[in-house]
Amino acid sequence: MTQVGSTPIAIRNMLKTGIVEIDWDDGHKNEFTHDFLRVHCPCADCVGHTPAQAKVIVGKENVRATLIEQVGNYAIRIAFDDGHDTGIYTFDRLYAGML
Repeated sequence: MTQVGSTPIAIRNMLKTGIVEIDWDDGHKNEFTHDFLRVHCPCADCVGHTPAQAKVIVGKENVRATLIEQVGNYAIRIAFDDGHDTGIYTFDRLYAGML
């Protein structure tokens, strides 16, 4: 994947609606539901180390993101109320909407 070169200027965790909103420095905007982010977690536990190890994550219809923190200058880490907190979501993938 090519780098987009855009940086988030605002990341809002809307707990009541279960939405994460991201505003980018070039005017682009993204919205992701907490459920979508949890099901598409990019961590090795969820996607495996190889395509053969990939898992289908189910039963996460009402999960909430409880914490979002920046990781360096390239990603965010999201903690969910189901105890999962190891996914690193890169800015490039978030910008493209591809998780």
